Amino acid sequence: MKTVALVVTIVALAALYTASKSGAEERPSTGCKPGNLRESAPALIEDMGRFLAELKSAVAKDDKQRVARMVHYPLSFATAGAEFTVHSQHEFVEKYDQILPLKLRDLLQRQETRCISRVGAKGFTIGTGEVWFDKFQDGTVKIIGITAVVYPDE
Repeated sequence: MKTVALVVTIVALAALYTASKSGAEERPSTGCKPGNLRESAPALIEDMGRFLAELKSAVAKDDKQRVARMVHYPLSFATAGAEFTVHSQHEFVEKYDQILPLKLRDLLQRQETRCISRVGAKGFTIGTGEVWFDKFQDGTVKIIGITAVVYPDE
């Protein structure tokens, strides 16, 4: 019996050691995929965190106009069944529910600054790439792309 307990303990410790060495992180129940923003400059982290907080606030209040002002136009939009470009704030507001379906709005509300990932020169993303945004030369942060495909929590 002691031998079986020792083998089980060794196997469990080996699995923990392997997981810690592979850099594997548990996916939190918030739907947040831990990002790499923590490796960025503190000012950039603050800017992205402020942008995310403002976006979450606007979405929570269903303030379509405010969200539309946070977008850089033209905006690329894609779902599993459609791709199109939104050219203006007015068009964004008209198509708001299609661009930001309820499931995507719910995902946005669960996001945290630590979930933001820098994707090279392509900008920043949250979730698993559903919302893309970037900081422009004038210092503003704007949404540059939305892929409204939301996968259920695992």
